[in-house]
Amino acid sequence: KINRVSYGLLSDKAVGGESTEPVSRRLLAVPFVGKDVPSSASEFSHPDVAIAVTAAAYRHEGLRMGDFRTLLRQNVEMVAAEVGKVSDRPASVRWREWVE
Repeated sequence: KINRVSYGLLSDKAVGGESTEPVSRRLLAVPFVGKDVPSSASEFSHPDVAIAVTAAAYRHEGLRMGDFRTLLRQNVEMVAAEVGKVSDRPASVRWREWVE
């Protein structure tokens, strides 16, 4: 079990709906001040650190439901924009790789 005490992702509740959080705080990992308590406005300032802790946070926590829905929506749009037989389109092939 991994305890998130120094960084993590904001909860679905914090990023959903009419959230006033900046996009960077909604999509990237943020510093935590305690167990499951994100700092109120801080962000990681160095881009390499932000990328590394974000990758680690998604690896530990997985995709949030809202992120998953966004990915599915984008994949459906990509299938619709591509030409050719639906089963041969790159987005369709990617979908099959995800679910198989």
